[in-house]
Amino acid sequence: MAAEYRWEGDRVARWLRNAEGVDRQLAPVTEALFDAAALDSGERVLDVGCGHGPTTRKAAWAVGPYGRVTGLDVSAAMIEAAEAADTSDHGATIDWTVGDVAEWTAPYPHDVVISRFGVMFFSDPHRAFSSLSGALRAGGRLCVAVWARRDASQLFELPYTVATSVLDEMGLDYEVPPADGGPFSLSDRAAVTELLEGAGFVDVGWAPHTFPMTIGGGMAPEVAAKGALELGPTRIVVPDDEAVRQAVVEAVTDAYCEHVDRDGNVVLDGSIVVVTATRP
Repeated sequence: MAAEYRWEGDRVARWLRNAEGVDRQLAPVTEALFDAAALDSGERVLDVGCGHGPTTRKAAWAVGPYGRVTGLDVSAAMIEAAEAADTSDHGATIDWTVGDVAEWTAPYPHDVVISRFGVMFFSDPHRAFSSLSGALRAGGRLCVAVWARRDASQLFELPYTVATSVLDEMGLDYEVPPADGGPFSLSDRAAVTELLEGAGFVDVGWAPHTFPMTIGGGMAPEVAAKGALELGPTRIVVPDDEAVRQAVVEAVTDAYCEHVDRDGNVVLDGSIVVVTATRP
């Protein structure tokens, strides 16, 4: 995992502060992922980059008492939070595991590997996806949700464009993050197909979706604008200067006011891809 995307310290704290709202925001993504994964009773599932575990627990409900689910994350703090939140009797055994996919060896073959935005940060993607192929039984399937390019999602591009316009007006320099880097690094179909086939997968599928997403699960414009400085590409370009941050929040708030639902919550389109593949 690249140094700038290590899941530790303040990065994990920020995510966990926003986790409940983000899960509500990502509900349509979760539904699309699980529809494609089509988990069956008794299956053994590996959830990669499971974070605090919402998709892992959902998988456990899907496979039931005869199934088994491994929630794997590189962050010990995330796994600790997942274990603390795992209070329901969902039937299936859940193994909460700290580990780097590229270094991890599965203790038994899995039927399905799933991930909701947990596979885009590998420092060595070929090695990591080869490991995931090795974690599957013959005929096992991979099903992961990844972001499309940043500029394909109003969710990211609107606050980013507004923020950089403010920085430009203030004469401030900033490093422009690539539209296909970091969380958007698996947005190119040809490159992802080549990557997965090189890692031992076949029958690579590519299903794009665009969903209206209620920011933070339900936030008024000013609250959502402040949230844009907590997570996502806007946070990366805005300096830690109170006056600058306030100017950005005010500008983003104004922009968000044009995108509210009947309850006054900000709703923006987000574009994703559900990628599927099979281990032969």
